[in-house]
Amino acid sequence: MTSYYLSPDLYELVYADMVADIAPHVAAAKAAGGPVLEVCCGTGRLLIPTLEAGIDCDGLDVEPTMLGALRAKLAARGLHAALHSADMRSFKLERRYALIAIGFNSFLHNLSQDDQIATLRRCREHLAPGGCLQLMVFHPSAEKLLEWSGAESFVKELPLPDGGRLRVYDLAHDDRVEQIRRMTRRLEFLDAAGAKTREESLTFDLRYIFKPEMELLLRVAGFRQWKVESLFAAYQDASAYPAGQGPREGDHLRWSAWGASA
Repeated sequence: MTSYYLSPDLYELVYADMVADIAPHVAAAKAAGGPVLEVCCGTGRLLIPTLEAGIDCDGLDVEPTMLGALRAKLAARGLHAALHSADMRSFKLERRYALIAIGFNSFLHNLSQDDQIATLRRCREHLAPGGCLQLMVFHPSAEKLLEWSGAESFVKELPLPDGGRLRVYDLAHDDRVEQIRRMTRRLEFLDAAGAKTREESLTFDLRYIFKPEMELLLRVAGFRQWKVESLFAAYQDASAYPAGQGPREGDHLRWSAWGASA
C-alpha cells in the first residue's frame, strides 16, 4: 500500500474544491443510525462535516501528520472524535460501527489483491450487526486510460489564500496488465501577478478496479450483499445523466456492502 503523497497543507489546497461527495456522505452517516468510522480520514474533509451534523464518528488514518492536522482543526471548532493511527489493512478497534466509510479513491491505494481483501475483511469485522461498508472509487474508462497515459494534462486552477493561484497538472503511466496507475502530479504556485514562485512534483500509485472484480473481492472478503450506485451526477451536470442510468465506465461509484442480511 502506498503512503499518502501530500502534506496536510498541500492536501487541503489541492482538494479545496472537492465538496460534491460531502452531502451524500453525511446523508449516509445520518441514515446509518449508529456510530460511524471513516477509514483514511485525512485532515477531516468528510469527518468534520459529519461531526458538525451531530453524528457520532471516529476517524482512522495511517499518516500521523494528517491526524495531527485534524486534531488541531477539531480543537479549533470545539469538536471531538476518537482518532486512530493505523493501517486500513490491519487495524483492530474495540468498537463496532453501523457505517464504515472509505472516501474518495482512498481504497485504491491498496496495490494488491491481498491488500484489498485484508482491508475489506478488517472493515467487515468492525461492522455492527446489519452494518454497512461504503467505498467511493472511480471506475476506469478505456478512453481516459488512453488519454491520460504518457502525456501531462492540466487538471485545474485554484485560488490561494495569499491571492495567488495553484495550477495542478497530472501525468499518468498505466500498467494495464496489473491495473496500476502511477501518477506524477505537478503543482505550480503563482503569485497575484501570475508569476510562478515555486513548483512541486509528487508521485503516487493507485490500483483501479473493474465492477465484476470488486464484486468478487467483496465475496472473498465475506460480504454477502452489496449494491453499486453511480455518483456521476454529483460531480458533473445532472442533466447529462439519464434517470435510472446504471453505472458506466468513467463514473464515480459508491459501493455499499453488508456482511450479513441487512
